[in-house]
Amino acid sequence: MNKSTLKKNFITVSLLGVFVYTGSATAHDINGALGKAAGATDYYQVECFDDGAGAADHLVVEIKDLAPVASPLISVQVTKGIIAKNSTDAVDGNATYSPTLTVNGGNGSYYLIVDKTAAKAETYNLQIHCETSAGLHTGTSEPALLQNQ
Repeated sequence: MNKSTLKKNFITVSLLGVFVYTGSATAHDINGALGKAAGATDYYQVECFDDGAGAADHLVVEIKDLAPVASPLISVQVTKGIIAKNSTDAVDGNATYSPTLTVNGGNGSYYLIVDKTAAKAETYNLQIHCETSAGLHTGTSEPALLQNQ
């Protein structure tokens, strides 16, 4: 094999490795949008499970209000059984997420509602990760979008 072919193969394999790594690193980041109506909501379901790292102890959630900078604030509510928590991104369009939510519900289904405080279209980034009691990332399903308004 000549040097040119080896170089092309090396570059191809390196790029594939970057794409695979990037995909796994952002698997639980969701970019979403809420319509103009004041009551627009997105509703998600995510499953926490033992993927070999250990049983899930809790779900960690953060939300960031993205551009356009508009008057509505974006919030996320998480429920698991009788547990319910809320977090709001208080500053629109900056690089900071809302205060982190930790919902201690163990393995199973968690439900997330993303909403806003007023009319106008908004976009957001939602980060979701299931963790063990030691804080290790464990099995987290791809969030299923159950409602998109």
